[in-house]
Amino acid sequence: MKKLVSLAVAASIAIPLLSPAFVQHAAANAIHDYRNEVQVNQFRPHGGDKQEVNDFIASLVKQRSNPAEVAKLVANDSFTNFAMKTYVEGLAQYKNIQVIEAKIDKLYTVTKEDAYNNYRAIVKFKYVGYTADNKAIEKTDYLGLARLGTDPVNWKAWGVIWQDSGIDVSDVKLIQLEKPRKGEEICVITTDAGVIKLRLFPNKAPKAVENFKTLAKKGQYNNMIFHRVINDFMIQAGDLKRPDGKELPSIYGGSFEDEFSRDLFNFRGALSMGNAGPNTNSTHFYIVQSPKVDQEYLDLSALPLNAEAKYKEIGGRAYLDNRHTVFGHVFAGMEVVDKIAAQKTDENAKPIQNPIKVQKIEFVPYNE
Repeated sequence: MKKLVSLAVAASIAIPLLSPAFVQHAAANAIHDYRNEVQVNQFRPHGGDKQEVNDFIASLVKQRSNPAEVAKLVANDSFTNFAMKTYVEGLAQYKNIQVIEAKIDKLYTVTKEDAYNNYRAIVKFKYVGYTADNKAIEKTDYLGLARLGTDPVNWKAWGVIWQDSGIDVSDVKLIQLEKPRKGEEICVITTDAGVIKLRLFPNKAPKAVENFKTLAKKGQYNNMIFHRVINDFMIQAGDLKRPDGKELPSIYGGSFEDEFSRDLFNFRGALSMGNAGPNTNSTHFYIVQSPKVDQEYLDLSALPLNAEAKYKEIGGRAYLDNRHTVFGHVFAGMEVVDKIAAQKTDENAKPIQNPIKVQKIEFVPYNE
């Protein structure tokens, strides 16, 4: 997903591409190797530092298609000057850029520089670039900045420390939140607390759906408790045992592989496979009950933009995406899910008294 651009690599990229004229010009001027500076102090940025860097990144984005202005923003004495300008040319491919974050990851001072130009910063630059064909590409790059000259806000970009290859975060069709079509087969789970109705997605997770349906039709889930419930998180069932006490395998004779889809998410109401790691699906399933989402995980997930917005709206657990197969979604009966999740539990999240059971699971045409 990401590629690390070391400073040494950045330099190696730059050198072969230099024209003879540039090399001669460079030789006549002092070329600074910011990579090898000795750090003296590291300290927390204050509001002024943050604003300066935000303003600098805003200028870099605004002027990305203007070589003359870009030249003013790049440290011309940097050993990786050419690579830095090439990086900015890459920004120019986007017709529009939305800056999500321009954050100082590290701020420090260096030796052998005077009081006006010894500040250095490593900056996390996260953005969404919109291409000519209307794709939205999210990238997180890390840039090296140096504050040069006598003007305390005269920041310059001297190099690329880490360059993200980019992830497509264009909007997707949120199919799991659509209502069932008339005649579509739905799943009805009758519990001691009430009825939960769900859509299943055999086109996106065929093995998970077939496994769940086959076990349910055999009555394997009947009179089974929700053995693990965590309020504001999820309710889990499917801990099936054979007569000898060993765990019942899936219908495929053992564990089966994950089925991830860019169209399905662990929103509140999602029906997903429980597992013990990659490709270990068997009989366990859970329903996401969390009414909120942790912003930290959204920031790390690079989700389609409308999926991220929907997480914020309805809740869920974004960090479970691409870890647990989503194969269905509740469209009626979330109040029942909430009731099951509210049970008192022990330290293992198992209900203490009169745990709520699944009475039966049926598959019927939707006629409402």
